[in-house]
Amino acid sequence: MGVPLVELDLVDESRVTPTIGKVTGAARRQLPTVVYLPAADGPAPLIVLAHGFNGHPRLFTTLAGHWAAGGYAVAVPRFPVSSDEFPTLDPQAFNERVADLPGQAEDVRFLVAALAVATDDPSSRLCGRVDIGRLGLYGLSLGALTVWSTVARRGFDEAGVAALIQSDGGFPGDLAQLADVRFPVLIAHSDVDPAFPVEGVLRQFDVLPAPRYLLVLHGAAHATVGENTPTPADQAYRVATTVFWDRYLGGATDAVFPESISVGGVTTFVDGS
Repeated sequence: MGVPLVELDLVDESRVTPTIGKVTGAARRQLPTVVYLPAADGPAPLIVLAHGFNGHPRLFTTLAGHWAAGGYAVAVPRFPVSSDEFPTLDPQAFNERVADLPGQAEDVRFLVAALAVATDDPSSRLCGRVDIGRLGLYGLSLGALTVWSTVARRGFDEAGVAALIQSDGGFPGDLAQLADVRFPVLIAHSDVDPAFPVEGVLRQFDVLPAPRYLLVLHGAAHATVGENTPTPADQAYRVATTVFWDRYLGGATDAVFPESISVGGVTTFVDGS
């Protein structure tokens, strides 16, 4: 979409990368991150996009570019253990890689802190471009568990999050905790998802306080809607997520979810505001 990009080679020297099977860990965590910027100058609301298991920032160029074109700074990190660049994709390592979830939650916090420093640094290409005070989190599949873990570890009231989107994922804890959420949540989920059955996600939605929103993706393969893979639900998904950000992150309190985001046989939208 022609939006400006800034690539960051971030390294957290204070935390380790775990050893996974035969893959030796490291005494630090590398978190290369791509930041998509809107064309307009000035500070933009920040969205942190967390990829799923065997995911990668390259799989979100369309979605991140779409949000950036809408006026948002979108930071997409590559997690050190769960991305598709991890040295082994052996299924036997699955449990060990997923067990790094707490590390990924801290990666998100580290990234937000690093961006806060960069936006105040006159020598940084991000100087004055990111509004840390308007923070949105988006997670796909394992990425959804990651962003929920980020806010739950700190406490819903103290996480500094203005809005959160969970896509084809879930909440990694007791659903009763969600009654204490104080920011708006949009859940997008396939009704045939084998990894996170929709019944559990609907229970999660029922616990969340308003404002809450649900976009059901009918017949969609797990974690395809959101990535660059073309699907029939893409347009409705991009519109719904952008209106959500506009309303709760961009300050456009009068932003309206159009009827067009419910597409027969493709998507159903539930407004829980």
